[in-house]
Amino acid sequence: MNSNTRRSRSAAAALLALTALLTACTNYDPRGESNPGNPLDESTPAPTAAPTATPAGPIESVRVVLAVATNNAVTIDVNDASATLTQASSGTPGDGASVEAYKLAVGNLTPTRLRLTWLGGPCDATNTLSIDAARRRLLLVQKECPGDAVASDRILDLEFSTTVKAADFEAFLQDGLDTPA
Repeated sequence: MNSNTRRSRSAAAALLALTALLTACTNYDPRGESNPGNPLDESTPAPTAAPTATPAGPIESVRVVLAVATNNAVTIDVNDASATLTQASSGTPGDGASVEAYKLAVGNLTPTRLRLTWLGGPCDATNTLSIDAARRRLLLVQKECPGDAVASDRILDLEFSTTVKAADFEAFLQDGLDTPA
């Protein structure tokens, strides 16, 4: 096979992957639904988490509206390559922060249910969580939120079709999509 054919196949594979990624994305903006007024207006009640339906089988990808202690509308897109996730829903945070900054805390609620907790700031609107196929790594990517704003908890509960142990997972939180050079 000559180098032009290899490059063509490689480019076609990359284009196919990019097309699949773009197809999975939507034009959804959570800020437009919950609080059409001034986002800093404290008189507007904070949005509540939308109920999460339990599908008949495994979930490959789902968007969850997170309950937060502020007026911010915050979502997380969960992508499960293990094909064992059956439900994803928001937990209810308290006031303030209960975990270290830049840390994704993972704990068991039941033998098949995990709770993920991390901190988010006022400019945090969209997050992405990826679960690897071997169900050993969790990668949460959140938009970088610079400044001295007060952070508060973000809580996500994940239900799996089989037993899971929080201690078996490596959990990573990444600020933004860019990585240092």
